[in-house]
Amino acid sequence: METSALKLKAGDDDDLEVFSAVLQDALMPLSEVTFLDEERRFAALFRRFCYEQEHDAMTGHNLLQVECALVFDGVSSATAWDLGGLGGGDKAELMTIVSEARTESGVSITLVFHGGGHIQIEADSIVGRVADIGEPQMADNRPRHSPVFDL
Repeated sequence: METSALKLKAGDDDDLEVFSAVLQDALMPLSEVTFLDEERRFAALFRRFCYEQEHDAMTGHNLLQVECALVFDGVSSATAWDLGGLGGGDKAELMTIVSEARTESGVSITLVFHGGGHIQIEADSIVGRVADIGEPQMADNRPRHSPVFDL
């Protein structure tokens, strides 16, 4: 089965909804997330499910996973809460991405993880990208639930 690498850019809330759908249930190794203060960049590596590829949604048969980078630029801070106690060992499972405009300026982007942990990113505006890295492989596990969005 031939697949093409996913590459997306985000510049507004609607784009972040697409990011959220694409990364739903993705696993983030806790060792693969960083905020680069001088570059004003937040970056994280995920292992996402390829919901956009043909598979059996009920059984997970033929479901693929691929390494995927999530990057936000123009970031002033990134703060994590409760990621260590999520029950996933050294990985956190992403549930959704939400954003909220701040009254003074900029935007707050929150990555919400299964079990209640989250990462809050403060940025000048929404400037993000998602890009697959490498070739998809057969999924070694299944999501805990069906995807919220059909891609």
